[in-house]
Amino acid sequence: MPILTQPIIASASSPKPVVTPRAAAAAEERFPWLQLTALTILAAILRLIALNQQLWYDEMTTLVQSARLPFWTILTTYTSKNQHLLYSLLAHLSLVTFGESNWALRLPAVIFGVLSIPALYACGRRMTSHREALLAAAFMTVSYHHVWFSQNARGYSGLVFWTLAATWLFLRGIRPVTLADARPAIWAAYGLTLALGMYTHLTMGIVVAAHGLILLGVLADEWRRLGMPPVRRLLAPLGGFAFAGVTTLALYAPILPQILRRTVGAPEPPMRSQWNSPIWLLQEIARGLGAGRLLGAVILVAGVAIGLAGVISYWRESPMKTSLLLLPGALTAAALLLVNQNLWPRFFFFSIGFAFLLLVRGGMVWGDLAAWFFGREHHTGQKWGTALLALALLASLWPLRADYLFPKQDFLGAMNYVDAHRLPGEPVVVTGLAIFPYRVYYQRDWTAVETRVQLDAAQAPGKPSWLVEWSPTYIQTRQPEIWNAMNSEFSLVRSFGGTLNDGIIYVWRAKELPAAPVTDHKTGR
Repeated sequence: MPILTQPIIASASSPKPVVTPRAAAAAEERFPWLQLTALTILAAILRLIALNQQLWYDEMTTLVQSARLPFWTILTTYTSKNQHLLYSLLAHLSLVTFGESNWALRLPAVIFGVLSIPALYACGRRMTSHREALLAAAFMTVSYHHVWFSQNARGYSGLVFWTLAATWLFLRGIRPVTLADARPAIWAAYGLTLALGMYTHLTMGIVVAAHGLILLGVLADEWRRLGMPPVRRLLAPLGGFAFAGVTTLALYAPILPQILRRTVGAPEPPMRSQWNSPIWLLQEIARGLGAGRLLGAVILVAGVAIGLAGVISYWRESPMKTSLLLLPGALTAAALLLVNQNLWPRFFFFSIGFAFLLLVRGGMVWGDLAAWFFGREHHTGQKWGTALLALALLASLWPLRADYLFPKQDFLGAMNYVDAHRLPGEPVVVTGLAIFPYRVYYQRDWTAVETRVQLDAAQAPGKPSWLVEWSPTYIQTRQPEIWNAMNSEFSLVRSFGGTLNDGIIYVWRAKELPAAPVTDHKTGR
């Protein structure tokens, strides 16, 4: 793989991991306690507002299938690939401590989200200047998407934290600045961080793979230029990776057979849909910017231009650092396309801190370019770049309102609407991904239908039926008979949106009064 390995192998920018007085002095510069503390407190406030809003689908599965279970049962049960084990355990402890509530279920996500702010600064400070690292942390503090995931009872905000912490430790170990950085304990902490990330979500394995490739590139380059590295230089990082592997296997040991049965032994059937398309992914990212699809596309293009400037700048400075920022996301995209998995934006969320570092660097580069164009000095360009980023920071506050004004999915609004408008005796059916929320979480007696036969059997003579669903893409792909019946025999009455893209709840009502069902129809279950 020359395209992949060439930039990685060329990534070593210093001949040997030595600690210089100048580097040590730089590492000991005054830490921005006041600014970082203020950002962390602000991050906590922004993530606690409206924390008790209604749950969306994935959070319901976390609560019902994991967090409510006894602690030992969570440790030894693998329900599906949506099981985020470490998060489920922490959520269970939160529910036991504070009682069952939506905010208690989400509390671990909030904590991980808040901790990600200083983690991003620490990681960024190893890659760039104090100003850029602090600006990146500020962007994450007020990021609509980071607040959204920090209020999401899943492991994604934890994955961001572990990714940033692991990258920070990797940089400390591979390019030590102080004597403390050169200790083997750094690699032991790195291995533990990787293992906890893997226990949070298995996609942390992408970060492990990326770091492994970069490490091999660095060691190979040192060997080529300086001869075989010292044994300690080889064993310390390899020991960190080995420790991560052993710890991960130990954590997953109670459920490893279940994982193999549900993945290798009984893989899910492939589902071709728009979710597999990179074009759909870009459209979702643009729409998720909270500015409408057209304006979102414009913002996305501008962001790409700024980010690309950041990539070029980082690459000229250190190919290794650039690989750390880009390779995990690139490997994720390649893996998802290879196995024909859905390209949901959340699969790339662990890289959000890296994206902010690139955007901040890009903003500073564009400021320098503007200063050069107008014949100004570099210092002026830095001021202009900072001003540009400050404006972008202010603009990013506007989308935040949606996190507090609207739920992620409005299952409750749709349910209350049906209850308020249906007449006595009118049947209500649910289909597709709406079955679990209403039948299991809300425990409604609405009829679940997955086939046309079941839909016909659920009708009541002389009574128009109601149908509640979400994710038309899922129904079109998995339940085409239901989809055809919905569009030919039902009328869309109302839709209930939330902040989750493609998470709209649709309420339908039969167009005509159905005839009595045929007596030999069965439910089809």
